[in-house]
Formats: sequence, structure tokens, C-alpha cells
Amino acid sequence: MLAPATAPHLQTTVVLQGHFMPGGPRYQYLPFTVSADAEAVTISYSYSGDDGASVIDLGLFEPGPLTLGTASFRGYSGGAQRTITVGRHHASPGYRTGALPAGTWHVMLGMYKVAPEGVDVQIKITEAKEEAPTSSTEPSRASFAEARVSSGRAKAEAVPMPTARESQWYSGSLHLHTKHSDGAMDPAAVAEMARSAGFDFIAITDHNNTIHAREPMPPSPLHIVGEEVTTPGGHATVWGVADGAWIDFRVSPRDPGAADTINGLVAAAHRSWALFSISHPVDNCAGCSWEQIIPDGIDAVEIWQNEKAPRDAEVAFWDRLLRTGRHVTAVGVADWHRSPNRMDMAAVRVKADSLTERAVIDGIRRGHVIVMRDAATPPPSVSASCGSHAAGVGDTLACTVADTITMRIAAPAFPDGHVDFIWNAARMTSGLIGSGATFSMPASAGYLRAHVYAADGSAVAITNPVYVEIR
Repeated sequence: MLAPATAPHLQTTVVLQGHFMPGGPRYQYLPFTVSADAEAVTISYSYSGDDGASVIDLGLFEPGPLTLGTASFRGYSGGAQRTITVGRHHASPGYRTGALPAGTWHVMLGMYKVAPEGVDVQIKITEAKEEAPTSSTEPSRASFAEARVSSGRAKAEAVPMPTARESQWYSGSLHLHTKHSDGAMDPAAVAEMARSAGFDFIAITDHNNTIHAREPMPPSPLHIVGEEVTTPGGHATVWGVADGAWIDFRVSPRDPGAADTINGLVAAAHRSWALFSISHPVDNCAGCSWEQIIPDGIDAVEIWQNEKAPRDAEVAFWDRLLRTGRHVTAVGVADWHRSPNRMDMAAVRVKADSLTERAVIDGIRRGHVIVMRDAATPPPSVSASCGSHAAGVGDTLACTVADTITMRIAAPAFPDGHVDFIWNAARMTSGLIGSGATFSMPASAGYLRAHVYAADGSAVAITNPVYVEIR
């Protein structure tokens, strides 16, 4: 437990300190009082072993319950900032502006890593009666509302970006970070960079908060509000988070009822038409790999991050889900935080009826997605048929046992490359693309997709499956 270490100075500053050992609760909640006339609160913290021996994250709750999904959540910065300020008109990145309700607030410490000998934490809380604006804080609610109207985000399902085109493949980036978590740039600057890279749409997915959505955004590319839900047992990205909402992250795989809780988070996302995707399911950083249960309603999974080739372990993770009969969409992402890393590798092409948030999300939900190595490479064309029936990526093909399934791939940009045809996770054949590559087999239940490679053997594209049902 933390206790006051010094007397308040003019009733404006309190210092808390304490010692924590490994094996304790993942999240520690430290109460402090905010008076009725407070205009801003500044919180700074420090801890022993801040060279990597210990890693402590920071979040904040205003008066109210600390239960999962509570509306009292005020923001989160993880380990990106050692000092944050929350005020009536301005707030540090990752935190919500607005009135400061009087009463008991809580600093949240996320005990991401605690040294074997424990960690000493000191927190300084300063209450101000007047707010000092800074140039690096969040816009006011009024300016946010004006920006929403001017950018067409008054309603998420009606975001008309450039003139809608029927059944178009749109280039998208689904995992981007800004200054509101551990990224380096303002949301608008991230959007401008994405537009220059050739993206039609982006999803900004800061860790455990959606505060970026309160900032003005340029009219292009289409902006989808997202969140990277950073749990102690793996990360997930949610695309299409409702205005002002957030998806809670405080779920450990060891918590009683964790499976029901995770399924509840997915259901909450679905109620607002959002999608829930597992991020980097097999990774090499602590807490990054997915150790939670696989949610019943999981929509998607990352199989390719940034410039690296698709990860075999993550493709295998995806195939295990597909083999159970689930229709789970694979995506490729940049997981971009800052330059000089490339924002445009990897990416997706989503086939949608129009360039609107609702249509793009629906295209991902339906599996109308091709994972691409970058933002600009033309996607391969894919067609599959049996008997008189035809289907495209993400569709279901109804066949009889007497039918022959045929898939054809054309990739004019890579005539000297080759394509692997994958049936139920097994590579069936590999052939040169040329003017088009074709694979046929007797019809049976399962799924068929294609992996496309350039002449040098580097991966270019991975299609989502065509699913086959036997009537």
C-alpha cells in the first residue's frame, strides 16, 4: 500500500510512495482526493529499476466504480509518459479533457514487470485551481465537435470520403499508433503520412484508449476509430469503436471468469458494429502473444506485421482457427509507431461497396480481404468455381461431391513470380503465375486460398480463403 510521504503544500500537492513485490495484483489503484474547485490535476511518477528491471504503466480513473468497462476511466498512457496533466480544457496525450468531478480519484499502476527484489514507486499529485494551457494537449470538446462535423464523422456509418465506387478494392492500414500511446506523431500527421503512402483508409489503434478520435482529422484518408486492447495475456485490435467508447483491457488469463470476460468484450464491440482482431498472436515480447482464450466471435487475426515476411507461426495459428470451421479474416499491418519504419508495409486490400467506415468494416467481416506487402502493389485477381457456381475471396462456394473446384489467380505485376495454392492448411501445388495460374481438385468441404510470391521468392500477397460447402 502507498501512504503519504510528505504533508500537502498549500493543500495542492501530495506525494505517495510504496514498495511492491512480484506476484501481486497486476493493477494497483491508488486513491487521492480532488477538490470541488480544481481545474487541473498533474500526476508524475518514478520508480526504481526504471532501466528495464521494472516496467510500470500509468492510467487514471475519476470518481466512480473501477469495474470492467467503467465510464470513470479517464485515460491511459502506459509507460510513454512520466508526467501527465488532466484539466477542464486540456489534457496530456491519452487522457480525456473535461470537468474534474470532486471526490476520490484513482491512479492506476499497471505492474507490467516487477524486479525480483520488488519496486519502489513514488507518485506526486498536484492540484491546480487555474489551468495552464499548453500546445501539446488535447483540443477542447467544442473544437472536437466542430472537427467531427467538418470531417463528416458526425455518425460513423455515414462517412462519405471521395466519391463512392462499387465493389472496389481499397488499400488500408489497420494498426497505427499516435502520440496518444507510444507513437510519435499527432493523429492528423499520421493521417497525412498515410494518404501520401497511398492508403484509402486507416485505423488508429492506440493502446487502451481512443482519445485520438477527439482531435480534428483531414478529410482523407477515411479514418476508422480503433483501439489496441493491451491485456496482460495478449493484444487485440478493435476497429470501429463507437464515439466516446473504449474497450477495457484489464483481463488476465489467470483471472476467475477470464474466458467469459473476453467473450463479453467481443460482444460489446459487436454491439456497436465494431470488429475484434487478435494482434501479433505469436510474438517475442512479454505479454504480446495471445494467451487468452480464443473468443467465440473473433473476427480477424494478424498474420503479417511491418516489413517482415508473413510469420509461419501466425499463419499456422490462423489455419488452426480455420480448421475448426471458423471464418476468421487474416490481415496484414504495419503496427507503425514512428519513422524511419515504413508505414506502408504490410497492408490490406478490402473489397467494399463504398469507401465508408460501415462498408469497409463489413468487407473485413465478410473476409473480402487480401493481405499485401505494401500499400501500392496491385492485388492479384482471384476467382473460384465449381459447376455453375462462382465465388471470390471470403465467399462460400456451394458444390456437390461430383464437382471439380477450380481457382484461378492472375497477378499481372508479377508474371515471373509463383503462386502456392493452399487447401485446408496444406500446400497442394505451386506454379508460375505467367498470364494466370490455375488449380483444380475434386470438391470437398474446406477452404482454398493462394499465396503469391515475386520472382525473388519474397511474399507479395496472401488471399483470404474461398470456403467450400458440400450440398
